[in-house]
Amino acid sequence: MNLLKLDRVSFRYYSDSPLVLNEVSLSVRKGECHCINGPTGSGKSSLLNLIMGCLSRPFDGELHIADGVVLGLVMQDPNVQFIRQSVGAEVAFALENLAVPYDLMVGKVQAALRRVGLYVSLDMPIEQLSLGQKYRLMIAAQLVYEPDILLLDEPWAQLDDTGVEELMSVLRRLKADNVSIVLVEHNPAAFDDVVDQFWKLQDGKLTSGCFESAPVSFTRPGYVPVGKSVLAFEPFEFCFEEQSPLFLCHEHLELFEGEIVALVGDNGAGKSSLLKSIAGIQSNVRALPLAVLGKKPKLGIFGSELGLLLQRPNRQLFENTVLEEMQFSLKRFGLPLDNADRLLSELGLEHLKPHSPHTLSYGQQHLVALASLASLKPKVLLLDDPLAGLDQAFYCRVWQLLVRLSQQGTAILLSSHRQMSHMPVTRSWLLSDGVLQSEQGFMDSVNVG
Repeated sequence: MNLLKLDRVSFRYYSDSPLVLNEVSLSVRKGECHCINGPTGSGKSSLLNLIMGCLSRPFDGELHIADGVVLGLVMQDPNVQFIRQSVGAEVAFALENLAVPYDLMVGKVQAALRRVGLYVSLDMPIEQLSLGQKYRLMIAAQLVYEPDILLLDEPWAQLDDTGVEELMSVLRRLKADNVSIVLVEHNPAAFDDVVDQFWKLQDGKLTSGCFESAPVSFTRPGYVPVGKSVLAFEPFEFCFEEQSPLFLCHEHLELFEGEIVALVGDNGAGKSSLLKSIAGIQSNVRALPLAVLGKKPKLGIFGSELGLLLQRPNRQLFENTVLEEMQFSLKRFGLPLDNADRLLSELGLEHLKPHSPHTLSYGQQHLVALASLASLKPKVLLLDDPLAGLDQAFYCRVWQLLVRLSQQGTAILLSSHRQMSHMPVTRSWLLSDGVLQSEQGFMDSVNVG
């Protein structure tokens, strides 16, 4: 029996824009898992939102959902879904709407959180969670509904390896209970064990089959020895005010001109908070023995010399068009405006110039926000999970850009959930079990896949 059926569905956001979905057909039966792959910006998230009924514009074709079927959706950026302030209240919201008695509610909330491996206080403010932890929380908030179909947008990008393993266990149990799953994913191989049908969405068309791209050879040419120190830490404890230390660092750490250093750690380890502290914008953190470009970090003192890419790129996009977004900081710092055109061309984003950055996909927003920072050619570039939401082609273009910037002297510190031993990084800083430490890991010739 089909729980969900799309029959020749077509959709576009504006009457004069190209079709995002072009006669898409898809049937989902009980207990099936479907995985949809496709290039960045191809419309995968739009398809999930259309199924969920989140798109306000009409579409052509037919969408049929069987009577009584309950849908659950976890968006690529879970922040846009939260409506309560604490962990327990967010998961309990569905139960409150279903009039579940309070004495049963707490147990159901705790069970849902355990299913996704999120062991935190029910009173913890959501704003204190990492993005990966927030993704787990939103999965729990959907599971408590006991949905018949669960829609997941890019889980691999948001979760560390432990989180992916826990999610796989959840998905297996859901399938065993005849719950259907539709997930959108740039790394479909990670879910091979649970997927029944692979699809590719490209140029508006949905075609069946597993479409894996061959690994791309990536060589870092002519690496120049690093220059002077631009960032230096003395041993420290990283603490929020009136809290116990989040992590410790027992060694002297430095970042040098021309380096690409990977900051690697699990969800919630403190990577984003550390990057924001380096930029001088993290509030409620005890003072750190830290110097950036010879200065104590503070909001607004670095000008164009330091750039920070946030994990949520939509928080730093505010202009009406992509081109205006790119040119804003260039105008502010008196830099050549053609830097914007050159970066957009280098990343293959010229076609987005007239578009609003707020209508772009999560991956495209990451690219535009990164390009706007790279166009300034800063001395220090801090990147919080910059590769999230990118297909293989854009993944390689971003690495080519970062390598070029490093060869021009920019020092780059980027965060990741996973080890980057096969990437063109100079070294890694590992944040694990509450300790930050350095690990050498440079390779001249690597494979990007």
